[in-house]
Amino acid sequence: MHSRVVKSAVDCCLLRLTRGMYSIVRRCANPQHARIAGLITDEDWLRLVREHAQSTQKHDYEYADLLEKLKIASYPHYRVDDVICGVSAARIHDLPLYRVGTQRIHIASPSHRLRTGIVSRTTREVPAADTVMVGKMRLTSPALTSLNLIPQIGEPGAFAAMESVVRRSVFGAEEASAGRFGYPPDVGQLERKAVEERFAPVLARLPKGRARAARLIGRIGARSESYAESRCSYNLSVLGLCGFEQQVQVLEKGRLVARVDFMDRVAKTVLFVDGAAKYVENGGARLQKEATQFNRLVALGYRIVRFTFAEVMDLEAFATKLYGQAPWLRGHVTRNRSV
Repeated sequence: MHSRVVKSAVDCCLLRLTRGMYSIVRRCANPQHARIAGLITDEDWLRLVREHAQSTQKHDYEYADLLEKLKIASYPHYRVDDVICGVSAARIHDLPLYRVGTQRIHIASPSHRLRTGIVSRTTREVPAADTVMVGKMRLTSPALTSLNLIPQIGEPGAFAAMESVVRRSVFGAEEASAGRFGYPPDVGQLERKAVEERFAPVLARLPKGRARAARLIGRIGARSESYAESRCSYNLSVLGLCGFEQQVQVLEKGRLVARVDFMDRVAKTVLFVDGAAKYVENGGARLQKEATQFNRLVALGYRIVRFTFAEVMDLEAFATKLYGQAPWLRGHVTRNRSV
């Protein structure tokens, strides 16, 4: 196809992913682009692009993340010994990333270094045991990828990615619905086994940053049901509040009152982490149910603190609200903080 045709189709029916790589994003009536329309094979992709164009959201992060994945998968100049790593590998592994914008494709290579507007290739050898194949791409394993995120996006985001790796290891394809009807009694044993199997060998091979990674590994689990809950768990560890358990069932005379996000049994304190989506999907019925549960928890002597997504994303705001509403928790801080 002539380069002039391609150039004229960009921002019309073609989206440029990387140099020389494009995605068809709409059916075009321009007769000059008829050959491009003839290449369309994925109607679902065109529908998704249309929905994005009609979206009222100022920033569609899910769509932006999908474009980044396409860029990584379509890059035509990978070398035989290249290993996709860091944020790029995290995107392909579907690890949670909060508002991590457009970045170069991160690649580790044992013998080549290159930095362009598209690629950041660093000289580093990745052990074969810490790599996996996804299609034709070689990537760092999910566990190593999450550890590599520590210096790249910071501890809080890396912690959430690490917990995602553990949760998938424990629950597999059922991770999204796991715990809907309560967790099995041996879930603690299962998550400890998953942490040991997934992270201990990788940690032993880590060339640097082992102490920092080990501190985080010591606190991750499989019971955070959202990115916000992982961030809340991280915040509690930073504050030295290690008495909180996750996804605790509260019973009254053998009957379930509620399953709470976090509970410190000794301090009789319950934390809830809000996710806006559940109220959009379930409306007033969900709000009414939670109000009833809260009233029963208070009647049983529990003190409740509720956090918004924005509050768990800001450690200072989180700590201010937590200690403002539950000052007695200052007496439950452990000296040797885990994170």
